[in-house]
Amino acid sequence: MNQATRHLSLAAFALALCACAVGNRTRTDLPAGPTPDAGGGQPVLYARDGSVVGGEAHPSTPPSGPAAEHLPQEGSRTFMLELYQKAIDEKEALALEIKNLEATLEKARTELAASVKEKDELEKKHDALEAERARLQEENFDLAGRLVTAQIRRLESEKILLESKIEWQRLEEKSANEKGKSSAREEAPAKSGPEKQKP
Repeated sequence: MNQATRHLSLAAFALALCACAVGNRTRTDLPAGPTPDAGGGQPVLYARDGSVVGGEAHPSTPPSGPAAEHLPQEGSRTFMLELYQKAIDEKEALALEIKNLEATLEKARTELAASVKEKDELEKKHDALEAERARLQEENFDLAGRLVTAQIRRLESEKILLESKIEWQRLEEKSANEKGKSSAREEAPAKSGPEKQKP
């Protein structure tokens, strides 16, 4: 509901309330005093405040009784002005409240837009970091595979080197044994030869 419609509804409410207050007045609400004769005569006129207005024969007297308590409050111009002023005050208070609520709503919208923008930026950063993590993890797996392959090759090289050393030692021992046997054979004929030549 916009502000103009609210003003019109408040004004219509005030007028309807005043009409109800005036329409509900009965003859018993009138102030106590002289009443017109049924057979004719000068009628008695009443003012807005309930006092008698009219001829010299009936001077206006201040109202008394229950009518004096109700008329100034329910049907007088002062009461209508008070209702109108109250409606204006309520309208101004509602307008101020609407203004404050609109400011609060605008602030909330601004904060929401900033939060959405920050969320989008954080999502982009998260996606970039996730992609970087996946790349580093893949690179780590690749390096781990290369390291395992290098370790296997190093162990194989050490195995081949140890086998070569063992084979080399065997060959050296074998050649040393063969040299010892051949030298022993050569020494044996040399010693037996000169002994046979003596008479």
